[in-house]
Amino acid sequence: MEILDSHFHLYSMKKRGIDTTLPENLIGIDVGTDPYDYEERKALISPGIDYSHAAGPWCTSREDYSGAEDYTEKVRDCFSRYKGTFLGEIGLDYHWMYGTKEEQVSLFREQLELANDLSLPVIIHSRDADEDLVGILKTHDFKFSGIMHCFSSEREVMEIAVERGLYISFSGNVTYKSNLKIQEAARAVPSERLLYETDSPYLAPLPFRGKPCKPEYTKYTSAFLAELRGEDVEDMRRQAVENFKKLKSLSKGSLL
Repeated sequence: MEILDSHFHLYSMKKRGIDTTLPENLIGIDVGTDPYDYEERKALISPGIDYSHAAGPWCTSREDYSGAEDYTEKVRDCFSRYKGTFLGEIGLDYHWMYGTKEEQVSLFREQLELANDLSLPVIIHSRDADEDLVGILKTHDFKFSGIMHCFSSEREVMEIAVERGLYISFSGNVTYKSNLKIQEAARAVPSERLLYETDSPYLAPLPFRGKPCKPEYTKYTSAFLAELRGEDVEDMRRQAVENFKKLKSLSKGSLL
């Protein structure tokens, strides 16, 4: 059976000395974080692995940040040159407070519109930004769906995202004992909207917390989710693989 990891960063793994060889039966997305990273990433992406481009909220804190419209055009240029099947990760991060809230929201909104223009699902990053996130979720038309990546918010936010047609993906932090709100959301996600990921090289699940993460560890997160939800693990994994393929079928993008 295919192994799902809906979100990982091969170039960041390489920089940390982690083997970037992927299992032959892995499906998932090597995720972009800024408009300039694909040249480093492309040699690491195995044939058939999906990949994305984007300018994440951290781009707003760069010395050369030239505004939401300009950076969004840089992302558009990445798709014209390198193709791709998802747009992300984009979103809001008020934990580290890159740039200003206004700059992050503007960059997020511009790229959401770009995703609709390019007929691509989005990959959304959100940390400590629920109020602004919910406002955007409620007012944007996600024409090609997308993923709430590394979901770390309240159940109510998850329910709004699902109502807006998005999929919910959980990372290794759902396995941490103190993350009760994430676990509550994970129990309640409809089976047909559930995904999981490693976010490698970050957020390794138990029993590897604090160590570098890699896509193979998705088996620990998925096993935890199945137990949490009271489901057979293989049935849940098959459903998640089906969910990912259904989401991918909405994309009008392509791979090189």
